[in-house]
Amino acid sequence: METSRDTTTIYQAILESMGEGIIFVDEEDRLVFINHTAEIIRGIRAEKFIGRSLLSIHSPKTAERLGKLLESLKDGTLLQSRRIIEVKGKYFENSYYPIRHSDNSYLGTLLVSRDITEKQRLKEENQLLREQMNLGSAFEGFVGSSQAILQVFRTISAIASLDSTILITGESGTGKELVAAAIQQHSKRRNMPMVKVNCAALPEHLIESELFGHERGAFTGAISSHRGKFQQAHGGTIFLDEVGDLPLGAQAKLLRVIQEKKVVRVGGEREIDLDVRIIAATNKDLKALVAADRFREDLYYRINVITIHVPPLRERREDIILLAEHFVRHYAEKMGRQVQGLCETTSHLLLNYDYPGNVRELQHAIERAVALCSGEYLAPEDLPAGFITAQSENIPSFGHEGDAALPSRSLSHSMESFERQMILDALTRTGGQKSEAALLLNISRKTLWQKLKQMENG
Repeated sequence: METSRDTTTIYQAILESMGEGIIFVDEEDRLVFINHTAEIIRGIRAEKFIGRSLLSIHSPKTAERLGKLLESLKDGTLLQSRRIIEVKGKYFENSYYPIRHSDNSYLGTLLVSRDITEKQRLKEENQLLREQMNLGSAFEGFVGSSQAILQVFRTISAIASLDSTILITGESGTGKELVAAAIQQHSKRRNMPMVKVNCAALPEHLIESELFGHERGAFTGAISSHRGKFQQAHGGTIFLDEVGDLPLGAQAKLLRVIQEKKVVRVGGEREIDLDVRIIAATNKDLKALVAADRFREDLYYRINVITIHVPPLRERREDIILLAEHFVRHYAEKMGRQVQGLCETTSHLLLNYDYPGNVRELQHAIERAVALCSGEYLAPEDLPAGFITAQSENIPSFGHEGDAALPSRSLSHSMESFERQMILDALTRTGGQKSEAALLLNISRKTLWQKLKQMENG
């Protein structure tokens, strides 16, 4: 039978072999354990630091900050904390977790360091591209370090100074309008007007008047001459959002304006010269509309000179947490809240949601969560119910047989199902070791035991 000492040796061997840096400080903030990876990351020898106070090996300013952090972890004010540090040209994410006994008494803090150098470099490349392009607030919502988004940035940088017609494609909520604004801001027309037209919102009987203008008396109610959107954009850029929603009649007139670079107002005869760059955007498949005779093929080829596709959020999941944290900071400052970030369960929920509404949906969800949050970290219950119920649909029911026939689930039931699955996953990953599972879930052993009893009785 395996002795306690043998078990301790195995656990120590596991910690020593991990790719993450592992450091543990006891209840008096003394360094008790430093694994080999942590030695490499920090460039230190564990034997020279074991037994010393964590605060004593840092500068006074850093020691003060760390001291406050450890106190917050001890008294339960903080459930966890994450910080990014740079060591010899590499970046590491330091996560701090309070470790507690079954009676909830504080045993110490576990510090886990993960190498995020590549992720940080992508983030810096993102920032560099933004700075080179002087994107500023026009591109504020376009946060990310994924290759998909970096490719969008590179394309904008390459084509913004041209006068070519641009077609921006992508689902609703992906940020097509932000791309158009970034192109304009980095173009040689940046100091000229950019006129936006939401083609889907134009009343059909007023489309020509809105786009091309009208003369006085051209129709009932036309009591004065009117400059259309194209004339208003002269010298600058016109952004035709949702161009796929234009009716065929308006498409024909738009094609003529693009070809001739002239416009004739409704009720007028004089041709007016135009100098306008056209940026169009659509969330529809224009090729399919052409095949269905709902979009003119000649117009399609006129506006599809250079295409920029904005990927949906589900195809760049590595950007989700970066975006969420960006929105947390933005709305916490705007609302005057002390929200610091996301708890791990909330991050898990966000990462595993499909975002039919894309970045816009995530932004609205975080705005709501910050408004409702009562602590320093966003909890699952702060998110809209859909984030939990959507994930719980893929979780098998562990209740009574008849539960599967229920037409819907309440929010509380969905949250219980999600929590149950998280606990079962943690137990599976730790081979049934409850202490390790509790550590993984960032809860005490006592809390885990209570939840397991509830699951058995449920």
